[in-house]
Amino acid sequence: MTARGRITLGVLIDSLGADVVRPLALPHGREPLAGSPVIYDPEEPQTGLDGAVLLVSGRPSAEILARAGESGVAVVVVKPGTCDEQALATAAKAAGVALLAAPADLSWGQLYTLVDALLAMVAPAEDPGAGRAADLFALANEVAVRVGGAVAIEDLAMRVLAYSTVEGQLIDDLRRQGILGRRVPEHPTNPEEYAAVLRSDGVVWSYEPREFYPRLAIAVRSHGEALGTIWAVQAEEPLAADAARVLAEAAAAAAPHLARINLAADEARRFRDECLGWLLRGVGAVDELATSFGLLPGEPVTVVTLGPYAGVADAFAASHVTDLLRTAYMAYRIRAATGVVNGRAYAIVAAEASAPLLRRITLDVLARVSERLGGSWRAGIGRTLASVAAVPAGARQAEEALRAVCGLFSQEPVGAHEELSAALFLMDVEAALRAKPSLSGAPLALVTAHDARHGTHYVHSLTVWIGAHYDVPRAAELLSLHPNTLRYRLRRIGELIALDDPDTRLVLALQLRLSGATKPGG
Repeated sequence: MTARGRITLGVLIDSLGADVVRPLALPHGREPLAGSPVIYDPEEPQTGLDGAVLLVSGRPSAEILARAGESGVAVVVVKPGTCDEQALATAAKAAGVALLAAPADLSWGQLYTLVDALLAMVAPAEDPGAGRAADLFALANEVAVRVGGAVAIEDLAMRVLAYSTVEGQLIDDLRRQGILGRRVPEHPTNPEEYAAVLRSDGVVWSYEPREFYPRLAIAVRSHGEALGTIWAVQAEEPLAADAARVLAEAAAAAAPHLARINLAADEARRFRDECLGWLLRGVGAVDELATSFGLLPGEPVTVVTLGPYAGVADAFAASHVTDLLRTAYMAYRIRAATGVVNGRAYAIVAAEASAPLLRRITLDVLARVSERLGGSWRAGIGRTLASVAAVPAGARQAEEALRAVCGLFSQEPVGAHEELSAALFLMDVEAALRAKPSLSGAPLALVTAHDARHGTHYVHSLTVWIGAHYDVPRAAELLSLHPNTLRYRLRRIGELIALDDPDTRLVLALQLRLSGATKPGG
């Protein structure tokens, strides 16, 4: 059953599906009517909420549910997380308000848009073009009718928030894939095309990729801040002569909606990151936290962390990396808790650390990060943990692995803790000796001094010889020398230091390696 601008709770629950909402309490069954979604704001008066779908970010409470019931709210949606589901359900029944649970990895902005879209398609509040659009889907339809081409409204992450459904308007495969995946498909021309739109104060024509229809686009802004974009497809017929003006009006109308969605998404992201931080530190009800992220308390997990090779990532970069990780895991149906903690992207993944797929996903994400954000990024993978109770130890291992792959003693972009023991040992030794003269003292200092006085290249010869694992023919080949020439040179070096002594060789190799002079394999 539906009514203008409203749908029954049953339609809402069935249409969104079990992956999006889960009933906790339905005191009046599935028949009550639900209307527009509203983001809960404790600072705003609880008025005009009759029949609303109230999205409560943060920590829900019995008091919030009681106030929602008094205000005529039809249904409250929460993310139980650290809360007692049974206690919330009891409070909802007492308040006479339906209570649904949403998964932790679904942002409030996404849920807001899904409910908005459902209302627009199942129980539209008004016909397209009749006055000001009530929501983004109605706005997209209104604009599509006026400009004569299919329309999509996107956020800054290229997620498709709404799209037009005007009968007879043509779309290409690019738009079709964006609608089905709710995200613009990746293409090499995307960065420049979107940058051109966001740089402009007006409309911009986009003709890339060439194999698809041209598109007219405009940025959506609020107080000068870019919030998203609107795109109109020009198919077989030209767009309306006043298409630029229509898009400008649409951008102004869409700004409050996108601002609200972005605010909700930011708040949801902060709460998710806070919960992930608790899990990484082992704080609070660990099993409940894990369950809120879709992880099973007793299953093996692995912690992964990503960070820039040098310096510290800004908040936008770390959040973008987290989004890429989450999308990649979802694409392979791997359950994971992702978020930003202390400026780094973290993931607690329901997979073995040695799984080839985990490393492949991590490498793919690193490549996309470098392409989109520039610079060089690295990833550390902790050891496989028996359960989420051991996550704090796994987080430390992942952080140590990231420190190793960002150091002098690893050349790989991704490193697992269990394979980096040598690099971690060398880093600890280098840190302990950094300020001490022994790091550059004898025996290395004696050979260095001889090179300086006589113009010889003994240090370089030793570096190559040790890097070749003391294999004289191999080292001679790398030095472009005859093996006997290198043997003679080593005998001369042996007159300066006790090169036949195993301890001297060990110290010399460490001095050269810690100074970055030698690399494994020569």
